[in-house]
Amino acid sequence: MSKFWIIILLLSGAVYAQNETKFSLYYAHDEYELTENHHQLLDSLKSLQNKDSLDVHIKGYTNSIGGEIYNLELSRKRAENVKSELREFTIISTTGYGEIKSEAAAHRRVDILVHEKKYHIAVPGEIIEPPSMHRVQEPSIASILVPVKGEKVTLPGIMFYPDHDVIMDESKDALADLVDFLKKNPKVKFKLIGHICCGDPNNPGADVKNNRTGKNNLSEARARALHNYLVKKGIDKKRIRYIGMAYRYPTGKGDMYDRRVEIEITSVD
Repeated sequence: MSKFWIIILLLSGAVYAQNETKFSLYYAHDEYELTENHHQLLDSLKSLQNKDSLDVHIKGYTNSIGGEIYNLELSRKRAENVKSELREFTIISTTGYGEIKSEAAAHRRVDILVHEKKYHIAVPGEIIEPPSMHRVQEPSIASILVPVKGEKVTLPGIMFYPDHDVIMDESKDALADLVDFLKKNPKVKFKLIGHICCGDPNNPGADVKNNRTGKNNLSEARARALHNYLVKKGIDKKRIRYIGMAYRYPTGKGDMYDRRVEIEITSVD
């Protein structure tokens, strides 16, 4: 067995099969956020030096407590949260499989399967996501040197907690860049456009529940949260409009990209 697999087995209590290692993250009932223990296990993967030679499969599950549709969504959220931490790897078809027909706590989990690329067996319909570091970077607000009416930029560094309109602490640098841009360009008026992940493709205009308030207005609430932040930082509220677009414009890149706010310049007086 290679040194790579030995490290993973020792650090994670993983199960080793020929050419592949699997380990699991276990969850409390109804939870999908990553815990400190989860992060420690994921960090053991992220510390590897040979990421380019590896594929990672991520599979989310729940036990049978709760409704079937609810459990399918819960399993998907668990899998997507894990994927967001492992974007340095090639990810193969992150999937929430829903419930396993048992109430056992051991079924509240995400399985992570890792193998070298040479052992990958392609499956029809699989989705291969290359490492995020290899993606073309989205333009940032700082890249706008001369503001132009109608210009629209995603604010990729401004992140929200899943199912909440609360801006994550990790967004502070992107927020500072946005405030700096707006103060340097006091004649710019703009619109904040909120979006959600995980909407209904058959009804993309339907917003989803904001778990902080219980209202079905999450995309608008995220745009409003950013509006309120900017006003507190001294940006004149008369310059700002905000709107929620629900799931009308998914990026096709995954949940972490769809859960976003864009800024559109509406006038430059």
